[in-house]
Amino acid sequence: MPNPIDILRRYYSPATPDLGCFVRNKHPFQVDVDFFIWNEFPPFNPSNGAILPHQVYFRVKCGKAAHHQRVSVWMTPPGSSLPPPLIGQPPDYILGGDFAPTPSDWLKFPVRTTDQGYWFAGEHKPANGTGWLRDSSVGHSYDIYDNGTLSTVGWDDTGQDRDYDDLVLEVAVVRRHLYFPDLNGIALTPDEATRFEREILPKLHAPARSKAAAAE
Repeated sequence: MPNPIDILRRYYSPATPDLGCFVRNKHPFQVDVDFFIWNEFPPFNPSNGAILPHQVYFRVKCGKAAHHQRVSVWMTPPGSSLPPPLIGQPPDYILGGDFAPTPSDWLKFPVRTTDQGYWFAGEHKPANGTGWLRDSSVGHSYDIYDNGTLSTVGWDDTGQDRDYDDLVLEVAVVRRHLYFPDLNGIALTPDEATRFEREILPKLHAPARSKAAAAE
């Protein structure tokens, strides 16, 4: 019978991404596009294309911008393909906004089992009082872990130095498990239920145990 504690751990949504042990680096940092938007895809089963249950975490890792720098974050509904910032959809989160952004705590979206889109858009604001401007380009590195993946995403603001450290995020995609199918595995057999009622339950409610605990 599966250990109930192990099963509860699989569904607990901790404050930090429970990726497990590092497996390998799929690719080092590479420039994705000369554009300000980066997209994280949900995990899927390569054999049938089915989306795997997952949860996305993200945080500011560091920032060395010469301007105020921020990243807006969206989770779009299943099947959506247009980047939200291009159609005026307000972000779910805004990270940074400071000169030389400092590291932040992890934020997260709820567990999902469908093909959500996760979008990240970098912007900078020069000190001369102008509004927020789109960053010039973005890139990322990609690490594989036992229980998910970790992308390190960096933006270059004006495109002059191409250093990609003006604002750097970490985006973790943690694989989750469907709750009810797994819980079916811990159902007691009739013999186990009978033994539990006859032998175990009386011990759990034994008055002597309560008195001993109170006396300690």
